[in-house]
Amino acid sequence: MKKYLLLSCFLFSLVCFVFSQNVVTIEQCQEWAVAQSSANVQKELNDKLLKVKLNNAASHIFPKLEINGEAAYHSDVPQLYRYVAGADTFNNHQYFIGIDFEQVVFEGGKLYYGRRYEKLANQAEIYKVEISINEMKEQIISLYLNLLILDKHLNILNNAEDLLQKQLAQLNTLQANGIIPSSSVSQLEVEMMKVGQNKGELQAKKESLIASLSILTGKDLSQAEFAIPEVPDVDLNSPSARLEYKIFENGKQTMEFQRKLHLSNSLPRLSIFATGGYGRPNYNFFNPNFKWYYEVGVRVNIPLIDWAKSTGVSNVINLQKAILSSQENDFAKGNNIAIQEKRFEIKRIEDMLVLDKQITEKQKEITNAFSIQLLNGTITAYDYIKQQNDETQSLINQEMHSIQLLKAKYELLALTGRL
Repeated sequence: MKKYLLLSCFLFSLVCFVFSQNVVTIEQCQEWAVAQSSANVQKELNDKLLKVKLNNAASHIFPKLEINGEAAYHSDVPQLYRYVAGADTFNNHQYFIGIDFEQVVFEGGKLYYGRRYEKLANQAEIYKVEISINEMKEQIISLYLNLLILDKHLNILNNAEDLLQKQLAQLNTLQANGIIPSSSVSQLEVEMMKVGQNKGELQAKKESLIASLSILTGKDLSQAEFAIPEVPDVDLNSPSARLEYKIFENGKQTMEFQRKLHLSNSLPRLSIFATGGYGRPNYNFFNPNFKWYYEVGVRVNIPLIDWAKSTGVSNVINLQKAILSSQENDFAKGNNIAIQEKRFEIKRIEDMLVLDKQITEKQKEITNAFSIQLLNGTITAYDYIKQQNDETQSLINQEMHSIQLLKAKYELLALTGRL
């Protein structure tokens, strides 16, 4: 008995698990779509690319070490023996092989500015990837909520079809007893055919949306049930936090570091160096023999006339920043207009939903009254069908407006950058 009880519990848990897996949420679809996309791969590749660029930006401070060699023949050499008694004659053949070392100590901040520039440029690419992710989420929301609208529409038509079926059965009985004409029955039958035709069209659209959603998520959703999401909390007065604003700000900072990076080329450069080798002549030019030699020291380079080019680059960057600021203003204006319109749309739909509920209740009362009148023969089947359609349409309007309110609030979240 204990074994049967454990087995029953296991089967019940398994059924609950399978059932729970068959119901999907809008958040799950978004997560699957993001995981299915190349966004994560792009971020990982951008991280690797940033490391390479940071190394390249610091490459100029790495020690410089190179081997130099030379074999040369000079057509003329100093003739000291003519002026100094007993002086050796210089050889026309000169040879040397040596090694040179240089280490930059100060380069005008080029390392810092270069690395900051690369980090900002990389961050801009990350922002673009995140914007593409948000666009993907918006696409999922649109498909998902349109599916819910079709589901609601189909459910309403199924209920209407059931009511027509019951009404038709009663009319068939009345017609068989000769109480009502056969035309009344035919009218209901035609109306049922129209409902079935409408259901077929909606089912085809639903299957198309599910197929699109399956492609985006990488999941087979043909047998899934789609849960109705809760209405998201939306602050109608919250300012926009779109990633585009971060891109504009990032662009300005990038240009500023680009300016500083170029100006660093005009600053003094300090380095230490060492060189050594073996050859003829060495640093003692009066010794014509092969000898070892070396030199160590500090080198300072001070650019003198690079300021003209630096001024030109700075002016170009100022103009580019002005253009970027104007583009940001245009985007902010368009974004604020869209946010304001969406706020009015949400308020309009909320007002419509209040009336929808009142209209639906009244339509149900009228339909119930018409149903009794039809059976009593005081109205025609056409009158009943028209009223039934009015009630169905009022239910459809109420359900559509409730989903439209969901959609509008999600769209407002997207417009304000809080999706």
